[in-house]
Amino acid sequence: MYDDSSYDDASDGLLSLATRAAGLAGGPVTIENDASELITYSPGQENSDDARVATILSRRVPDRYRTLLRTEHLDERLAGSSGPFYADLRGAGILPRAIMPIRAGDTAIGSIWAIVPSSPSPEQRAALEESAALIAPLLARRAERRMAADARRTAAVRALLRGGDEAAETAHELSLAPGPLAVVAVRPLPSGLPPAPGPASPGPYDGGPYDGGPYDGASDGPSGDPLRRALADLDRRLSAFRPGGLSAEVDGVGYAVVPVGDEQRLLRAVGELPGTAAGVGRTVPGPGRLGRSRADAELVVRLLTRLGAAARTAHIRDVQLDALLMRTVDLAVEAGHDPLGALAELEDYDRRRGTALLDSVDRYLAAGADARLAARQLHVHPNTLRYRLRRAQEITGLDLSDPAAAFDIRLRLRLRALRLP
Repeated sequence: MYDDSSYDDASDGLLSLATRAAGLAGGPVTIENDASELITYSPGQENSDDARVATILSRRVPDRYRTLLRTEHLDERLAGSSGPFYADLRGAGILPRAIMPIRAGDTAIGSIWAIVPSSPSPEQRAALEESAALIAPLLARRAERRMAADARRTAAVRALLRGGDEAAETAHELSLAPGPLAVVAVRPLPSGLPPAPGPASPGPYDGGPYDGGPYDGASDGPSGDPLRRALADLDRRLSAFRPGGLSAEVDGVGYAVVPVGDEQRLLRAVGELPGTAAGVGRTVPGPGRLGRSRADAELVVRLLTRLGAAARTAHIRDVQLDALLMRTVDLAVEAGHDPLGALAELEDYDRRRGTALLDSVDRYLAAGADARLAARQLHVHPNTLRYRLRRAQEITGLDLSDPAAAFDIRLRLRLRALRLP
């Protein structure tokens, strides 16, 4: 049993532990929580590398290195290990590390990363295990306090999102910044969709309600939880945009209630969150109407997720028509109607025969009924396209030369894109 009574979980106590661990391990050390956020680090940058420096400056492991760690399966090794292991990452321009999981019982709550020239010796392994045992109760106490703060924060955000008198009362109790407000909703995209590149997150911040920064709602989530990581990234961006809001995960969705001065600046602040759809709701004059902004934000997230759009962040006003069409599709399906109408026969024909008549009609109308242009885009001969169009008209009975019919087809094809898979 290791005696941790001479240390506490304040910054000085953790720094002392990091310094001690570095001395025992024989190399500079960083200590992170299970969300890849920096807890503390040993002084001095001798024998360091860019990954360590970038982590210290941003107070968390940057996205580019987190991606590498997943590629090298280090996250899996951390989750499944109880002792230290060696990772030689020199091929990626990173110095080798001895990595020690920090656990509270069976739960991973953090890790120690020591820069070492080679696989750790038995003495170094024992030193890392001793350091982890000393640090574990300190991180566990921090995690317990954060969980209590998270519970209070989630309850407050849930009340704000409902709007009405309860939201107004909660905002008053929180001293939420007065003036216009908006809701931002975030949700991870399905794993089949590639993440959109995003700008670097703004730097760390200090101060704010609930034992953290003004949007400090998800900072201690598990490193394997993409929603908590996305919400933590959003927190940092919004704190740099305009402090005074509040964020939390509620029922599987990340939300931030944000004071708004300039909607365009807000949209730029949210930016592109890698692997995440983010929706910004309408700006409302006060907390009593936040329910409307929340509904907008959720609708945008559903739309972006359903479309698999290249743009992963949008304001409701920029996608309002598609959002309304999506709701129309859902209502039609609930009522037992196919929003494709007569085009459903064509879709079924393509599915059974392996043809592409519906896509050919779509491309032809998108090209302004220019058969030669559409044929080039489809990489087929114009006569092939004309044959497909004739077959499509024979199957559906629709006249592609009729402007009203063409408009109806284009609208239904858009409804098709908005339909659930």
